[in-house]
Amino acid sequence: MSVVSAMNKETGTASHVASLCSELVEGTAHDAHGKQSQVAWQLPLEVPIALLINSQPYTVMMATPDDLHDFGIGFVLAEGIITKRADILGVLAMPVENGFAVDVAIDEDALAAARLPRRAIEGRSGCGLCGVENIADVVRVTDPVAHTVRPSPAAILKAAAELPGRQPMNRLNHTVHGAAWVSLDGEIVAVREDVGRHNALDKLIGTLFADKTSPVDLASGFVMMTSRCSFELVQKSATVGAGALVTVSAPTTLALQIAKKAGMFLASLGDRGVVVFNS
Repeated sequence: MSVVSAMNKETGTASHVASLCSELVEGTAHDAHGKQSQVAWQLPLEVPIALLINSQPYTVMMATPDDLHDFGIGFVLAEGIITKRADILGVLAMPVENGFAVDVAIDEDALAAARLPRRAIEGRSGCGLCGVENIADVVRVTDPVAHTVRPSPAAILKAAAELPGRQPMNRLNHTVHGAAWVSLDGEIVAVREDVGRHNALDKLIGTLFADKTSPVDLASGFVMMTSRCSFELVQKSATVGAGALVTVSAPTTLALQIAKKAGMFLASLGDRGVVVFNS
């Protein structure tokens, strides 16, 4: 649940709006003929999220302050800081001055073996790589996934049709990205939202690995994103072992290159159905 509010997201109260990390603002609409009218829009929150590892500052990401426990788990796994969920001992998410802090406790032996990419500045919501200082830390060597998952076009199109209805935050502010875990029969199992597409994916990954003793079987489904397919989405998915990624827009050439090296299924939604780039 949101750190902003513990309200049930299905309610229709003002607290419900807060739980969806949106704020009502007023503006003026101008048409082509000079006519003006007042409008009220819900805008998504975008705040600094300080990520700490064992209480030591690591980076600051600009993100939507929702599902931050999932974000902490997903970030350290998707960035390859650790490789096993069991090495995460706990996650503490809390409000701090001007933002939020997420402190991820990691087993000291596992952390000592990790190579932490150095980050110098904050990460913007539209960039999962801001602050990475070395080129070698940008495109990481990605091992082949254990299982290449090949979802059917029918399952992909079914999930794509249902996903907008499973995004309560986006229904309110029409701005945020969604990351979904979808079963091979096209059923949406989990959805996470954020103003940053990579943040949404981190949150989804954290959800899939929320249970330390029984994480989701990554051979049982695929990731679907309501965004373009930038390479870091492929890299994060492959790093945790997801065998398939489907996005609304086409991948970049680097995204496709990484998917091929990782043996990942990669597809996008096109005018004539599902376009498969790597299977």
